[in-house]
Order: sequence, then structure tokens, then C-alpha cells
Amino acid sequence: MLRAFGKFIWRFMIIFSFIVNIVLVIVLVAAGILLFDIKNNIAEPLLTGLHATSRGLAESTIDWTIPVRDNIPVRLNIPLQQDTTVVLTAPVALNVNANIDLPGINAFGVAANVRLTLPQGLELPVALDLNVPVDEDLDVALDVRAVIPLGETQLRDPIAALENTVGPLSALVWDLPSDFYDAGYRLGAAIRGDSSDPSYDVDLLNGERPVRGDFNGDGQEEVVYQQYDPWPGFSITAGVNYDMLNIAPPPGHIRLETGIVPPGALPGLDEQWRPEYYDEGTNPLMLNQLAQQQLQAEGIPAYTYDGSMSDYYEQAQMHPRTENPDSGSADGELGIVTPGN
Repeated sequence: MLRAFGKFIWRFMIIFSFIVNIVLVIVLVAAGILLFDIKNNIAEPLLTGLHATSRGLAESTIDWTIPVRDNIPVRLNIPLQQDTTVVLTAPVALNVNANIDLPGINAFGVAANVRLTLPQGLELPVALDLNVPVDEDLDVALDVRAVIPLGETQLRDPIAALENTVGPLSALVWDLPSDFYDAGYRLGAAIRGDSSDPSYDVDLLNGERPVRGDFNGDGQEEVVYQQYDPWPGFSITAGVNYDMLNIAPPPGHIRLETGIVPPGALPGLDEQWRPEYYDEGTNPLMLNQLAQQQLQAEGIPAYTYDGSMSDYYEQAQMHPRTENPDSGSADGELGIVTPGN
């Protein structure tokens, strides 16, 4: 009796283990299919799209024409004090009375009428000392074209922070197997220790990505590196026929590079994504602290680089500075410099 019961238990355990293994295999296959589907249809498109968006923002350029239409009243007196030379554009006839001395006939102060003509082209020195009144309404009609690469503005940093966050995750998700065949292919490369096989490098965080396909036309799939650019280009152009990009800005308008590094994502991924910021034991936090100390030592206003420009603007607008272009200085001068000779 006891022996029969033990045999029953033994058979039950075998059948139960077999059923559990079958169920486990089915669950693992279903989970794998689900994970591959999530990777291929949700995670990879989402992260790749975010990465492409961040790269597109970094590479985009604003090209817009701003129409300026206005009427500007001009009311002022321009003091003009200058020695100059005028040139006659036509002959000028003169008829004047004069007293003439004729010593040859011992006649002095003889009243006479003199007629003469100043020829065309004669240069005459003239001293000008007068006020020139200006009372006009000037119509202004300008079309100002602005071509602004966003990568050359402060928007560069938040855009870079977004790419530093989604870029490494996008690369890692891209490197995950897409199906059971891909998983087996990569597992085989890892078991063989074939580090030259692109599928072996599952931590690829550079400008290339592994792509599987029949690239040799021999009917067999292989994995190769291909250059990867998440942003293919733009649907409209910017800067066509704009020839002022090589003109230097005024000296007072020059922007300064602060040395502040945009934040990254997970430290482990960020160190692989931006290794240049982790050389010799440094990190972005240390670099930013050093950069801020240097900026303070150079006397650069903090609101120009720490993101508080809007607060500074609001405070400045509480006590706005007004300027009246019609008012002169205390001594009546308008500050207009007259031209020289």
C-alpha cells in the first residue's frame, strides 16, 4: 500500500513538473513576444522620436521677415556752424554801385555802376552760422529679416539637456534584441566572444548603430554598423540668399561662452555619452562650479547666464528708464555733431 502511494506521488510529481515546465515555457515565450512588441512598437519609436526631436531643435534655425511700418515725427533744430566752399552751378550776374579811385587822373571816390558776371564753377568760401529747423513726419517701411540658429542661443543648453537624457536611452533600447532570432544571434556572438561582431557591443553609445540585414546579397543576414543621424532634415529652408552671416556683431553685442555644462541623465550612461566631461576625475557638477566662480571673478552679471534674466527684467521694469528724443541738454544743445571741412 505504501509502495503504491509512493509510486503515485512520483508519477504525480513528474506530470506536475512537466505541466509546470510547459506553462513556464509558454509564459516565457508570451512574455518575450510581449517585450519584443513593446520594444519595437513603443519604447524604441518613442525614445527615437524624442531623440530626433531634441536633435532637430538643436539644428533648427529661425528665418523670419519682420515688417516694420510706422510714422515717426521729427521735430528739432539742427545748429549748423561751418566754414565751407560752394561752387556756382550757373553764371551769376552782379550789378552794384561802387566808389572807384583813379589816381592817373587824380580822381578819387568816383561813383560808378559796376556790372560783372561770376562764371559757372567758381568756388566761393562761405561761413555758415544758422539753425536748420526740421519738422517732418517720416514714414518708415522696413522688412527686417532675422536668421537665428537656435544652437547659437541659450536655447542650446536645455535642448542639449533633453538630448543627453533621451539619447543614451534611445541607443540602449535600439541595441536590445528585436526578436528571438536577434536574441539568439547576439547570444551566440557573446558566447563566441566575437567582439568584432557589432551585435556583441550592447552598450553602443556613439554615432553608429548596429543594423541587421542581408547586405551582401548572399541570402544570409548579418549585423553591421551604420551611421545614425536621428534628424534627417527640415521641410522648409532657412538662410537662402542671406549673405550677412559672416558679418561680425558690434563689439558690445558679443556673447561670451560661460563654460557651464548642460545636465545629463543617469550618471553611468552620461559618462559614456559625454566622456570628455569626466576626464581626470571631473564631472559636470564640478565643471559648472568652476565656471561660475570664474564668471564671478570676471564680473559677469549672474542674470546673463543663470536663468534669472526674466526676474531681472521684471525688477528693471519697476523703475523704467525714459528717454525723450525731443529734449536737449541743459544748455540747449542737441548733441548733434556738425561735419568738419
